[in-house]
Amino acid sequence: MYKERINYYDTLRTLAILGIISTHVFQRWPNAAVLGINIYSFIEITRFAVPIFLMLSGALLLNRPMTIKEFLKKRFPRLTYPFIFYMILYVVVLAILANALVGFEGLYNFFQYVPFCYNWYFWMIAAVYLSIPIIDKFIQNSNIKEIEYFVAICLIGSLFYQITYYFNITHFINLNFFVGPLAYIVIGYYLSVKSFKYDNNKIVGFAFLIVILLTVLKISGHLGLVPYHLLCNYEAAKSSIVFSYLDLGFIEMIRSMAFFILFKYLYQSSSGVFSKVKKFLENKIILSFNQSVSKSSYGMYLFHHTLIEPLIIIAPQLILTGTETALLIVLLSLAVFLISWIVVLIINRIPIIKNFSGYH
Repeated sequence: MYKERINYYDTLRTLAILGIISTHVFQRWPNAAVLGINIYSFIEITRFAVPIFLMLSGALLLNRPMTIKEFLKKRFPRLTYPFIFYMILYVVVLAILANALVGFEGLYNFFQYVPFCYNWYFWMIAAVYLSIPIIDKFIQNSNIKEIEYFVAICLIGSLFYQITYYFNITHFINLNFFVGPLAYIVIGYYLSVKSFKYDNNKIVGFAFLIVILLTVLKISGHLGLVPYHLLCNYEAAKSSIVFSYLDLGFIEMIRSMAFFILFKYLYQSSSGVFSKVKKFLENKIILSFNQSVSKSSYGMYLFHHTLIEPLIIIAPQLILTGTETALLIVLLSLAVFLISWIVVLIINRIPIIKNFSGYH
């Protein structure tokens, strides 16, 4: 293990940023099909990405005693400076591609869209950061059972909201404090410190099985084999006041928890097939790659939109078979992933703008 770094955090963050990029590439071809199966259905494979990022934030930021001033002074510049830098870059590209800033109407559209809508994750995590110093006091002064109480309400609330939403049941129970981004923050911290008293390989095997089964179930929802809204992408914060793409559905919460546990205990496996996977992940080259991508992930998230934006214009003009589209989605996801990583590394080496790179 490299100096004080937690290897499974780096691996999870690497997979999460690849998942986010793949999700956004998927969205450019919503109607392509192979053998009558809509390719977009498989976007559920990558939906774990944002929940995992939030869970890692909880694992890394909670129970780290510091004053509110210290926390905000340390965290917000690292969050906002790269956002502003990449937003400007994005707008320049947008202007070149679509003449978005030509004339009064273009300027109006710019000020309507970009400041509060560009990169929704930034606005969500910025709001979460404002809450961290407060929720951290709860964590510092709670035992594991009290934290489990919070997690239980998150899960029960998610299930309750999703069922009442699906069956259109009117109620006045407001659990949005628990069924929101903070749910994943606390769950991530809880899973990072919780020790399960079972064989590591059995935990990994069970977690892997849960991830596969729930992923198949979510894909089945897209295909109409099971009720979609009962399984997929329940967004508690989608209202006339605030918009969100965060999947707070019960199925996604359980799947993301299993995904987190899977990699946590995979790195503790000592025998069998999982130990071989662990050995591969602990190869020096893989460790270095995961660590580098992990440090670059925030910048990669902010920059990759600039690469994907041209697809809005190009994608509809391409005449491809479903198989060709599926292959293109895979190749483009990997290409955008690698190019974004390289760009962030380059920016981080330029003294004048390195603090805007999103590398940390």
